[in-house]
Amino acid sequence: MAAAWEEIRRLAADFQRAQFAEAAQRLSERNCIEIVAKLIAEKQLDVVHTLDGKEYITPAQISKEIQDELHVCGGRINIVDLQQIINVDLVHIESRANDIVKSDRTIQLVLGQFINESYLDQLAEEINDKLQETGQVTISELCKAYDLPGDFLIQALSPRLGRIIRGQIDQDNKGVIFTEAFVARHRARIRGLFSAITRPTPVTNLITRYGFQEQLLYSVLEELVNTGRLKGTVVGGRQDKAVFVPDIYARTQSNWVDSFFKQNGYLEFDALSRLGIPDPVNYIKKRYKSTKLLFLKAACVGQEIVDQVEASVDEAISSGTWVDIATLLPSSLSIEDSGILLQQVMRSFNKHLPTIIFSDTIVVSEKFINSCTDLFRELMHHKAEKEMKNNPVNLVTEEDLKEASVLENVSANKKDRKDERRKKATEGSGSVRGGGGGNAREIRIKKTKKKGRKDADSDEESQASSTSRNKHLEIPFMSREEIQDVLRNHIQDCPEELVTELAEHLVRSLTKSYQEVVRSVFVSSTSSLSGGSRRRTIKDLQEEVSNLYNNIRLFEKGTKHFTDETQTNLAKHMLKTVCTDITNLIFNFLATDLMMASEDCTAITSEVRKKILGKLPEETRGPLTKLHTSLNGKANSVSA
Repeated sequence: MAAAWEEIRRLAADFQRAQFAEAAQRLSERNCIEIVAKLIAEKQLDVVHTLDGKEYITPAQISKEIQDELHVCGGRINIVDLQQIINVDLVHIESRANDIVKSDRTIQLVLGQFINESYLDQLAEEINDKLQETGQVTISELCKAYDLPGDFLIQALSPRLGRIIRGQIDQDNKGVIFTEAFVARHRARIRGLFSAITRPTPVTNLITRYGFQEQLLYSVLEELVNTGRLKGTVVGGRQDKAVFVPDIYARTQSNWVDSFFKQNGYLEFDALSRLGIPDPVNYIKKRYKSTKLLFLKAACVGQEIVDQVEASVDEAISSGTWVDIATLLPSSLSIEDSGILLQQVMRSFNKHLPTIIFSDTIVVSEKFINSCTDLFRELMHHKAEKEMKNNPVNLVTEEDLKEASVLENVSANKKDRKDERRKKATEGSGSVRGGGGGNAREIRIKKTKKKGRKDADSDEESQASSTSRNKHLEIPFMSREEIQDVLRNHIQDCPEELVTELAEHLVRSLTKSYQEVVRSVFVSSTSSLSGGSRRRTIKDLQEEVSNLYNNIRLFEKGTKHFTDETQTNLAKHMLKTVCTDITNLIFNFLATDLMMASEDCTAITSEVRKKILGKLPEETRGPLTKLHTSLNGKANSVSA
C-alpha cells in the first residue's frame, strides 16, 4: 500500500515538472490545422469536423456519444435530435447509426429513430396497464399513441405476450390484443345471445346492436358451433351477408322444403329466399346431392314432372294432336321456365320429332297441322272455280300489270326504233303501202310525231323496271283473320294464342297450295282445247281474223272518199272498234295456254293485254307488243 502511494507521488511530481517546463519548439494553431488537414487528406487520420469547425471528433466517439444519448433519453431518440446534440453533420450520424444497428442487436432503427430493448420493455408495461384496464387494445390505437408502425409493434409485442403483457393476440386478426377475462366475458355474452336465437339472424346486425368485436365474435362463434355448444350453423362465412341459422329453425325449414318438394315435385327459388335461405341454388344442390333435378331460371323441377311432360309430348305426337305443357306444370312456373323445360324434354328424345312448338309451351304434331291444312282443301277448289267462272284474267296482280307495261315500252323502244325511222323515210319519199294514197301518208306523218313523244316519255320507266320481268304470279287465298275463323270453327278447346300462331304458320303454305289448285282448275277448264278441238279452234280463229281483216281493208278504202279531217276521225274509230276486236281475239287465244283466257274477248281491256304480254314467251311478246302499241290512237296503223 505504501509503495503504491509512493508511485502516485512520483507521477504527480513528473506531471508538475512537465507543466512548468518551457517548450523548445511551439506550433501555432494554424500549423496544427494544416497538419491535421494533411493527415486527413492522406487518410492517415480519420476524424470529423464539428458543425462549428472548432473541434475534431473521431467516428468511435460519435458512436459512443450516440449510445450515451440513447441511454439518457430512455431508449428512444430521433437521429435529427442527435445532430444538434453531437454537433456533427447528419450524414456522419446516419453512417454511424447503421454500424451501431449491425453491431448491437438490442438497438433498432425505426422511422429514423433509435429504439433499444429497454424502451420496448417499458412500452410493453404501459400497454399491459392499458389492456388490464380496458380488456382489449388495438394495434391501430397503439400506432397513433406511440407513432410507430403496426408491423413493428406486432413483431415487438408478440414475444412479450404472457411475459410482460398479460393477454393474447387474435390469431385471425393480428390487430387486436385482449385479455383472457375479456375473451371469457365475450364468450359468455355470445353464448347466451346465440342460444336465444330461434330464427335466421344476420350476424352484422348483432355486432352493431351489442357492440361485439367483429373478428373476436366470428372466432368465438365458430368455436362454439364446432364444439357443439351452440346448435346452429353460420351461412355466408365471415362476410357482411353472414347469417346464423339455429338448428331448430333449420330443422323446421328443411322439413318444409322436403315436404313441399315431395308433394309438388319442384322448388321455387323465391320461396326458399323468403324462408331465409340466402343462396337457394347451392342449398338445393347440397341437400339433394343424389336426386336428379333440372334447374331452370327461377325454380328447379324433379324427374317426376319431366317424365310427365315427356309422356304428354310423346302421346300428342303418336295421336296426331297437340299439348300445352303449361297446363301440366305448376302455375307458379313462368313461361320462360316452361319453355326451357320443354326444350330439355325435346332434346332428351335424341331424335328429330315431327313437331312444331308454338308460344314456347305448345307442342303441335305435324299430323295435326296436316289435318288443319286439309280443312281448306274444299274451300280452295270452290274459290278457284268461282274465280275462274267470274273472270280468270282478273287474277293477275297489279304488280304483273306494271311488269307488262314495262315490257311493252321496252319492245316499242328497242325493237321498233329502226322500223319507225324506215317508215318516216318512206313517207317522206311519197311511198304508200297498200294503196292508201297521199292522204294516208299525211295522217301517218302526224301520228308518228305523237308516238315519238310517248316513246320518249316511257323510256326511263322501261329501264328502271326491267329487272322485275320474271316475278312469280301469286294469287291470294285467305287472310290470316279468315284462316283463324275457320280454325276456330273446326278445332275445339284450342287456346287463342295457338289459333293465332297456327294461322300465321299456315298462311304461306295454304297460299302456295292454292296456286296449284288454281292451275289445276285452269288446266281442267282448258282441256277441251286439246287435240281435234284445238285444231277446230285454230281454224275458227283464222276465219274470224280473216273476216275482220277484210272488213278493215274495206273500211280503210271507204275513208278515202272523205276529207282529211274526217279520214282522221274514222281511222281513230276503226282502231278503237274493229282493230281492237281482232287484237283481243288474238290475245285471248294465246292467253288460253297461260290459263288467263276469258269467255268474252270483248271484255279484254288495254290493261289486261299488258298483263298477258308480261306472261308470254320472248319470241311471241315482240310481235304482239307491236300489235298492242298500234292501238294507241295512231291512225296510220290502219294502212299498215
